Amino acid sequence: MITIMKPIKSIRSIYNQNDIYMLERIGPYSIINDNHQGLIVLDSSWNEVKRIKVDENLFYPEASYIDYVNNRMLFKLEAFLCLVDIESSGVKLIELPDDLQDIYFSNLHCFCKDHIMIDTSKNVVSLDLIDFKITELELASVDEYPFNEYQNRYNGIVMYFRKNKLICHDSGNIIIIDGTSVIEIPDVVSIKYYQLIASNTYLLAIGENQLQLINLENASESKFISFSSPCYCVGADIFEEQDKIHISLLLNNDWEEFVRVEEYAFTFDELQGNVVL
Repeated sequence: MITIMKPIKSIRSIYNQNDIYMLERIGPYSIINDNHQGLIVLDSSWNEVKRIKVDENLFYPEASYIDYVNNRMLFKLEAFLCLVDIESSGVKLIELPDDLQDIYFSNLHCFCKDHIMIDTSKNVVSLDLIDFKITELELASVDEYPFNEYQNRYNGIVMYFRKNKLICHDSGNIIIIDGTSVIEIPDVVSIKYYQLIASNTYLLAIGENQLQLINLENASESKFISFSSPCYCVGADIFEEQDKIHISLLLNNDWEEFVRVEEYAFTFDELQGNVVL
């Protein structure tokens, strides 16, 4: 049995109008990119609230970090760090020293009120959000979460960090840490995936052609969602609201050169048979 699901929200954009490659949920807002010029801020119904311009042709993020408390985003651009305040629309560009411009910035980070620390292929880069001074720290000297958990228990294994949840995937288990609790489940992921993210109750494995949704309370229960060709998934998010699972997706269609930005809401038991989007 094939089940066709319909989105509760959707945006369709042609590549040459706005090649959307970003979808983030911050407080009451959803954020998408405005081509390579900056950000478009959407309300809860995905109506445009405002646009925040960074630069005409500068905005090619290599990594992004979110302050969910103060509604801020930090982007690693080629030669700059870019701090964006979603509420005030303020933008601050901080030039990186030459020796930090070409290194890899990972998703492991700690976004505090007055500074952010980011793990890189060189050292931990710390940016003071008051005077915007950049310093380098040895990983062993950083004891804030999630660095302490990663360094003490999971260093060297496959790691994903998003929405304050550290997800580590070793040879036979998946461990999810949120700073106060640890959930460990057997490795039941059976699809080819490029990212793992989690809500409080579910783990989502994201692949280009398929999603696998795993119940953390009973890891033997999985649901699968496929994408109708020629669409493929380039980004996803998951959250829970009013007893519903919400999944937001970025689906590219290179044949017709457009992107679908969609949000779906459902319960776990509603996913029956072969679900296709």
